[in-house]
Amino acid sequence: MNNGKKTGLPVKTGVVGCGGIAQVIHIPALQKHPDVNVQALCDSDTSKVAVLADKFNVPHVYEDIADMLMKEDLDALFILTPNNLHLPMALLALEHGLHLFIEKPAGRNGAEVRRIKDRAVMASKIVMVGMQNRFRPDILALRKFIHAEELGKLFFIKAGWLQAYHQSIKQPWLLNKPVSGGGVVLDLGVQLIDLVWWLLGKPAPQSVKSFAYRINENLSLEDFCVVCITFADSLTFSLEISWNFPLASDHLYLEIAGREGTATLDPLRLQKIMHGQMMNITPELKESKIGNFKLAYQNEVNHFLDYLTGRTDQLESGIDDAVTIFSIIDGVYESMKEQHEIRL
Repeated sequence: MNNGKKTGLPVKTGVVGCGGIAQVIHIPALQKHPDVNVQALCDSDTSKVAVLADKFNVPHVYEDIADMLMKEDLDALFILTPNNLHLPMALLALEHGLHLFIEKPAGRNGAEVRRIKDRAVMASKIVMVGMQNRFRPDILALRKFIHAEELGKLFFIKAGWLQAYHQSIKQPWLLNKPVSGGGVVLDLGVQLIDLVWWLLGKPAPQSVKSFAYRINENLSLEDFCVVCITFADSLTFSLEISWNFPLASDHLYLEIAGREGTATLDPLRLQKIMHGQMMNITPELKESKIGNFKLAYQNEVNHFLDYLTGRTDQLESGIDDAVTIFSIIDGVYESMKEQHEIRL
C-alpha cells in the first residue's frame, strides 16, 4: 500500500504521547536524523511536555492533538500513546494528510487496525508500525541465514518471553483492558509473533490454539499465555509469554529447528550439520546486546524517514503487516475464550 511517500525536506514531524519511550527512544532518534524537523510535541501532561520541548529544542507544545493538527503544518506524526488512542488519533491525523508511525501494537484488535489501513489507503498515506526487532543487527543476520536456507527446511520454532515475578513494573494503563485491549499477548506476544512471522518470510497463518492463565489473581487480564500457531506447509510455532513468571530474572529466547541445523537467540547462535558433524556457523557481530537494542530503535526511525524521503523503496512493518498479525492475535483471544483451536 502506498502511494504518497514523497515529502519535502526537512520532514516536518510531530510527536503525540511523550512518555518514557518517547523521551528515551523516539525523540532522541528523530533529533539524530539529518532530514527531520521535530516541530511539535503533544501530551496531556503539559508540565512534562514543556520540559521535554525545552530539553530537545522543540518550538511548539500542545495538550490536544486536534489543536496541534489544526495549527501545525506537519508531514508526519509519531503516535506513542496508550493503545486506545491509536485508532482515533490515526484517523484524525490521516484526515489532515499526515504519514504515520504508530508504536506497537497498531490497535487493540483487528477491526481497529483494518480501519486505520482503509483510511490510509483512501488518503494515500504511509502507516508504519513500530516493530523494532526487525531492525536488530543480530536478527537481520539470522534472517539472511534463514532465507538462504542454511538450516534446511524449517519445521519447528519455539519462542518465549517470561518476565520475572514482580520484577517488571507496568504502566497502569497496560493493566486496564478498555485502554490496552488485552494483557500480555498484546504487550509481549504481538512482538514475538511479528518477529517470527517476518523471519519466516510472512507465511500464511492457518490456525491458532492458546491457553491463558492469571498468575496474579488481582489482574483482570491474562499475565501468562501459551500459544501454538500453524503456518503454511505445517510449520509450527510455539510461544510462551508472561508478565509474572516465577523466575529470578527475565528469560527471552528463540529456537529455530531445520532439517540441517538450528538457530537460537538471545544471544545469536547458528549450528549446521556439515560433513556429518554439527558446526558453529554464527557470524561475528560487533554490537553488544545493549547496542543492538538501541540501534534497533534508531534504525527503525531512520527507515521510516528514509522511506518517506525516497532513500529506500521498500517499507518494513507497514500497516498491511499489522492486519495479518492481528488476524493471529484475534485468533489467540478467540481460542482463549472458546477453549479450542481456531482456523484462520
